[in-house]
Amino acid sequence: MAKLKDIKNRIGAVSKTWKITRTMEMVSTSKMKRWQNVVLSGRPYSEALAEVLRQLRSSPAATSHPLMAKRDPVKKAAILFLSSNRGLCGSFNTNICKKARSLYNKYRSQGIEVKLLGIGKKGISFFNHQGIPLDYKDITLSDSFGAEETGNYTAELTKLLSEDFLSGEVDQVDVAYYRFISSGRQELVSEQLLPLTAPTGPEREARETDFIFEPSAEEIVNTILPLYAQNTFYRMVSENTVSEQAARRRAMKQATDNADEMITFLTRKYNRERQAQITRELTEIIGGSEALV
Repeated sequence: MAKLKDIKNRIGAVSKTWKITRTMEMVSTSKMKRWQNVVLSGRPYSEALAEVLRQLRSSPAATSHPLMAKRDPVKKAAILFLSSNRGLCGSFNTNICKKARSLYNKYRSQGIEVKLLGIGKKGISFFNHQGIPLDYKDITLSDSFGAEETGNYTAELTKLLSEDFLSGEVDQVDVAYYRFISSGRQELVSEQLLPLTAPTGPEREARETDFIFEPSAEEIVNTILPLYAQNTFYRMVSENTVSEQAARRRAMKQATDNADEMITFLTRKYNRERQAQITRELTEIIGGSEALV
């Protein structure tokens, strides 16, 4: 009887776990769809901004802008990694941290001074355990932010990074994050944020007529480039957030499926044990009745 009770208690415990993981899977699916809509709805704006910059990339005002100035050799680099504040998302945070650490070791082996910037509790905790100091830590970014809150956050941080770049504190800024391709596929990348690189694409058709800019090309570039930097970082954060939710949904779905299998296994084991116990009791009753005859 004690064994049956133990099995029944295990079924109850696994069933509670199933309810939790199933709920978290549904929540992650909802958040993933919301952030996926944010990413997809922002792409036309990003493409339009990139197209304007693509058309202006041959302009002296664009090529000579400080935000596009490439420094060779690079003496100081900043690496910013985007991790999450919460776990239960598989190897999502671990992979990002390993990518940032690999880039960190690569630059240091080349004699480049590195500033490591961390966003998210999980990544910060990882590097604290590794004994690698962080020059910047922030845990305010959350997947509960809306598009406007995320935009304000990325605008402020882009401004700080741009100031460091323009002042010569760093010569290059790289970001380690997950690029969102689809709900079933995300790609771990390290992408250069600063200096800005003009988007590549087909050249504009040659025309004999010169363009007249109003306002001047320099004013357009001075307005467009900071916006392009901010939008690029906003895209990185948004794609990383939707990738986090996709990873958490997969992890919770796998946990739910495992709980399903375990409940099925324990239920069958419980039924076999119960049937065996009933058989033993019947055998004892029959044996006792035959002894009385």
